[in-house]
Amino acid sequence: MVRTPPPRLRLAALLGALALSACAGGNGDPELEISPAQAAEPAAGSSQVVVEITNGGTADDTLQRADTDAAAGVEVHLTEVEDGRASMTLQDEVDIPAGETVRFRPGGLHLMLVVPDATVTEGGTFDLTLHFERSGEVTIPVEVVSMLDLAENAFDEDGTTAGTDG
Repeated sequence: MVRTPPPRLRLAALLGALALSACAGGNGDPELEISPAQAAEPAAGSSQVVVEITNGGTADDTLQRADTDAAAGVEVHLTEVEDGRASMTLQDEVDIPAGETVRFRPGGLHLMLVVPDATVTEGGTFDLTLHFERSGEVTIPVEVVSMLDLAENAFDEDGTTAGTDG
């Protein structure tokens, strides 16, 4: 004779299994698509990198850092304007939510090359490695363009440089 558990016990077991699966870090994986990247020819010892990262997956990811051999360092900044004054805030990491695009552009969230070397010249390219929490390392080529070209390519048709699309 086979005994089946009472309905309340079956319901409790089902709810427990659902709770455990929810704690497992989310269902699915991030699926990152990274646009072609451009950097401005350096000015005043720095350069900005323009790139878009789209997460078409079902789980969030986080950009933890970026690096390149073509500069002393790469920092993530957020430019904010308050009372007519712009200020940059260093970001420790950047969330890349599932189903969204994060844009790194002048005037908003951006990647800054600190003390770029002589290889970062208009018409040249260099490799930039992005380090993600879940997706690991992704190395992309970056084309160096004039400051004017970078600015023209960085804005949306409506003139915005929004950081995240939902």
